[in-house]
Amino acid sequence: MPKFCSIIGATLILSVSSATPARQQEIAELYRRGVSGDKAAVEQCIEKLEAVLKDQPNNQLARVYLGSAYTLRSRDLGFGPKKLEALKRGLATMDEAVAAAPDEPKVRLARALTTSSLPAFFGRRSSSRKDFELLAETAQRAPAKFEAGDLQIVYYNAGLAAKAAGDRARAVALWREAQRHPENPSLVPKIEDALK
Repeated sequence: MPKFCSIIGATLILSVSSATPARQQEIAELYRRGVSGDKAAVEQCIEKLEAVLKDQPNNQLARVYLGSAYTLRSRDLGFGPKKLEALKRGLATMDEAVAAAPDEPKVRLARALTTSSLPAFFGRRSSSRKDFELLAETAQRAPAKFEAGDLQIVYYNAGLAAKAAGDRARAVALWREAQRHPENPSLVPKIEDALK
């Protein structure tokens, strides 16, 4: 199932408007631990995000995180219909969040990072590439909508998307832009390798 990387856990920091900073941090930590493979943390994260959405049904950032957490649950389940059901639920939940908040970069970024980590046979690579392309366009027009670390990740992944589409020149331009935002030290060598 989804092969999540540390970039996702480091990037997706949940902001829940009515939650205390301690609760926000707790959810973010559960999500990070879940990305790292902690099955119990995934279940706790899902419970907490479902509770947030019960109180705030229009919180699309919480919704997209919940969808991503469902895909983590699918990763942790044994083969069978429940595994596929959890993945489908996660994808549908993330798609609902993006449809409800298409111009919210953190929502689209969360979906893009999650779907880009899925195996190709799930057929989400083209939508992930499109998300990264849209995010890069938004970042170029309105960089203030993003945190510095998000810009690095957006440009790096948009470069990967451009490369996959056969546009090496565009990929190089995007990776060079990613170099201008070296917030995540673990991503710096990946960007340098991509530019070789």
